[in-house]
Amino acid sequence: MAVKVLAELCHERFVRPAAVAPGEYLVRSGDGRTEYAFHAEVLALDSWHIDPASLRRTRDGAELPIDAIALVIDLGDALGIAPEALPEYLEEFRNTLLIGAGRPDERRIPAAELAAADFQTIERTMTEGHPCLLANAGRLGFSADDVRRYAPEWGARFALPWLAVLRANTDFAAMSGVDYPGLVEAELGAATLARFTAVLTGRGLDPGDYYFMPVHPWQWTERIQRVYAIDLAEQRIVPVGESDDRYQPQQSIRSLFDTTTPERHYVKLALSIVNMGFTRGMSADYMRTTPLINDWVRELISGDPYLDELGFAVLYEVAAIGYRNTELTALTRPGSEYRKLLSALWRQSPVPLARQGEQLTTMAALLHVDHEGTPLVRALVERSGLPAAEWLTRYLRCYLHPIVHLLYRYELKFSPHGENLILVLDAGVPVRAVLKDIGEEVSIFGDPAGLPEAARRAVTDEPDEIRAMGILSDVFDDFLRHLALLLHADGLLPDDRFWALVAASLLDYRERHPELAERFRRWDLFTPAFPAIHLNQLQLGNNKRMVDLGNSYATLVAGDHALANPVAAYRPAEREVAVP
Repeated sequence: MAVKVLAELCHERFVRPAAVAPGEYLVRSGDGRTEYAFHAEVLALDSWHIDPASLRRTRDGAELPIDAIALVIDLGDALGIAPEALPEYLEEFRNTLLIGAGRPDERRIPAAELAAADFQTIERTMTEGHPCLLANAGRLGFSADDVRRYAPEWGARFALPWLAVLRANTDFAAMSGVDYPGLVEAELGAATLARFTAVLTGRGLDPGDYYFMPVHPWQWTERIQRVYAIDLAEQRIVPVGESDDRYQPQQSIRSLFDTTTPERHYVKLALSIVNMGFTRGMSADYMRTTPLINDWVRELISGDPYLDELGFAVLYEVAAIGYRNTELTALTRPGSEYRKLLSALWRQSPVPLARQGEQLTTMAALLHVDHEGTPLVRALVERSGLPAAEWLTRYLRCYLHPIVHLLYRYELKFSPHGENLILVLDAGVPVRAVLKDIGEEVSIFGDPAGLPEAARRAVTDEPDEIRAMGILSDVFDDFLRHLALLLHADGLLPDDRFWALVAASLLDYRERHPELAERFRRWDLFTPAFPAIHLNQLQLGNNKRMVDLGNSYATLVAGDHALANPVAAYRPAEREVAVP
């Protein structure tokens, strides 16, 4: 972990290593007493490949053990974090370290075995978190017992408490073709639904005045019972019992997968803990418009010939519900955490999309390294029987092509990092990609025809030079940079060859879509350089809300740090993509 920390600090220019010899570098603490010496290659996108065996730490000339927490403390001055904020950051960082260090041996799975494992086994085996963020699994608010019950890496399965919430205080919204009665019966089953209804009638309440909704067990115990005590006493909220199905938390921690009936929807629930730069509540204000946005996206892209050719799919958020306490709503503004306490949404399951013999996996798994130091991606390549370059080419067609197509054809940007994509594999070979997390993550450019006025929160106005950042920053820097480093370090594929294949994949897409030539020119993926976005710097600035949703890229870029674009050398001549 110390190597990753140092590499990302170098990447984000918190520290500027001094070259003392070819390939040999030195970093000093602010007081000059502590030094870190190491051998490294600087790869594309300022990606530091540090040799772990070479890393040495000395203080006043005496050698000291390597320790990730000590490294953060030693270099704390460079982080620019206020001294009073450093302990909380270190708590998040320690919690992150414990994900891997605290894993029992029986839950450590060799990469070769994991390469053939089922969807949820892979999901609960992941320990890396977001590849850019160092403190990516802080879970501030969880006790040690809560971590074992509800953290994704423990893989525990639990029932969900359900509440009846007064309709007068609640917004329920659904995509076209989905209604509330059909949804809750499909998710609960007739017998459980009848049991919940009997709780209301037994209290002399009219079931027609209420919606049923799930709540996370932690949120129910730690927040709802206390903050909404009066609502409970006055029966605006009524606990009706637990559902029968058992759910497993996903890497995004708020999203839960139904392990009892996998074809049923994911459930995403408000969870007021601090994790990876945000308090993970869910806005009741957003719930009323999330299905509208999903409806609009579905109508826009359904039947697209190229997406169909790729087999690309989207998991839509078919329904959402949010409860409002009238007093708290009157006292707060949109964005307040007190408006994010009791909400839920239902997202389609990917299980029905997998054909016989196919395997589902979070794309985050491509960055997983097992306890023996073997990358899972190596095991997948070996299982496929393909050369690494051919495997990567197929993966890029599954992943990069649809993301580029959504931006250039439809002016839609998502957040396609590892956890937000599901790959469909056939004997280790990527064959399709599935995108999720639409309502919160989509950015709609231009002037979207037919978008309901209530859903215009998803519209953003970015200049031409910023549009391509949805690929250059979110895809190249946030994910592919880390995959390239892993393949390079493991000897599977040199870094320069990796980016040559990325360029070839982009050129292949351009050649298939000459009608988009003008947009290729305006939103240039082959630009010589693009501005860096320093995610750790943003998190250190505000660990509870590192960015505001809707912030433009222009407000996030890191001053004068520009990243040399690794595909710029492959820029095509304009005549190659001219409209016929």
